[in-house]
Amino acid sequence: MNPYTLTLLRHGEIDHQGSLVGQREIALTEDGQAMMERSWKQIVALAPVSTMATSPLIRCREFAVRHALATSVPLKVDDRFSEFDFGAWDGMLLDGLSLQHPGWEREWRSGKLSAPQGESREVFQTRVLSGFSEWISATRGSHRLLVTHAAVITSLLAELLDMESNIARLITVQPGGFVQLSILEDHPAYLMHLEAPQISE
Repeated sequence: MNPYTLTLLRHGEIDHQGSLVGQREIALTEDGQAMMERSWKQIVALAPVSTMATSPLIRCREFAVRHALATSVPLKVDDRFSEFDFGAWDGMLLDGLSLQHPGWEREWRSGKLSAPQGESREVFQTRVLSGFSEWISATRGSHRLLVTHAAVITSLLAELLDMESNIARLITVQPGGFVQLSILEDHPAYLMHLEAPQISE
């Protein structure tokens, strides 16, 4: 395997109106779009992107398709890079969910609580890693960019940096921001950049 740079770009701001958003389709706000555009300029200034992949959800896909077409970069749209499937919880107001299940987020993150009709943490982790492995094996290029969601980024950081998920979660990638890793053969990955979206002047 040739060494490469991996950039994980989180989608920008969405108007979730205080509700939990998993695989529900919600578009970026104008600020969310601007966040990603500013991060894109930073990313390509560091190194030209050679291949891309994206979640199929509109808050990731529209941006990825637009830039892949503009730069003639190969793009893979893969369901396995979608946000966590929260099942019956998706769209619930967070305040209401906290009333029904006090401490739900802590228990969900630890795997002690699952969303009704949703996927388990184990299933989520397996699909993300299988999608990533397949994409990386099938592509070439020195700079590979994935446009995706916070939970997907955390799962990949935990795997690539060989750390527990609760530790990887401390590497906070803000909406519209990105994290960049260097991947070398027979060496652990290492973190090169962690960037919040630039604030417009």
